[in-house]
Amino acid sequence: MNHLSEEELIEHYYGESGRKAGIDAHLRACGTCSRAYEALSRDLAGIPQVAPPARDAAYGDQVWQSLRNSLPVYSAPASKWRRLTPLRILAFATACALILAAAFIAGRQWERRREPTLAGNTPQARERVVLFVLGDHLERSERLLVELKNADDSGTIAAPLRSEAQDLLTANRLYRASATQAGDPVLAAALDHLERALVEVANGPDDLSNADLARIQKEMNTDGLLFEVRVLRSRVQAQQQGGTTRSKGVSI
Repeated sequence: MNHLSEEELIEHYYGESGRKAGIDAHLRACGTCSRAYEALSRDLAGIPQVAPPARDAAYGDQVWQSLRNSLPVYSAPASKWRRLTPLRILAFATACALILAAAFIAGRQWERRREPTLAGNTPQARERVVLFVLGDHLERSERLLVELKNADDSGTIAAPLRSEAQDLLTANRLYRASATQAGDPVLAAALDHLERALVEVANGPDDLSNADLARIQKEMNTDGLLFEVRVLRSRVQAQQQGGTTRSKGVSI
């Protein structure tokens, strides 16, 4: 049988134990614990009970008054910025300005290094740009002419086809003028022929009769113009692939 500890007996005496019934049963069955509890009860009974002093509403203030003189006075830490002298502030501002200037210069140098060679830094780069843009223009024009050639006899020109012709017309005028100024009569004549076709499509009405559509296709000589545009595309592609053959005329 396990005996009760002194702490358990003390708690039982003051009524603070959580298992009063179990301890009472143990004391009745165990003579050793019963004798120890009786001796402990006599000792505890001989201790006089001290009544706590009465406390009024000002008790908290009285405690504070008794402690305040022994506590150190709190002072807020001084801000680091207040400890900076005008000279230090000036030095700090100068350092920030130098860092910003260095970052700006480094950024500009980085952008210059990343500029592509096709941006027009050299004549060869500018020529490659011209050939690329002109080739794209001719390819789009060829697609438009193919659609126009294969148009049915409904007498209707689709709105996307008209919008594409209007976009190509603006660029074609620029290329034709540049080819004329540069002395490339073959390219200038072909672009002039293409421009007349683009004007017909861009400015034509939405609804056309079968006769009107046939007349426009005949006046533009679509088959011959389409062949001419394809020849120009082949010429541009050959110049792009060769790299050494210079394109006469067009500049952007």
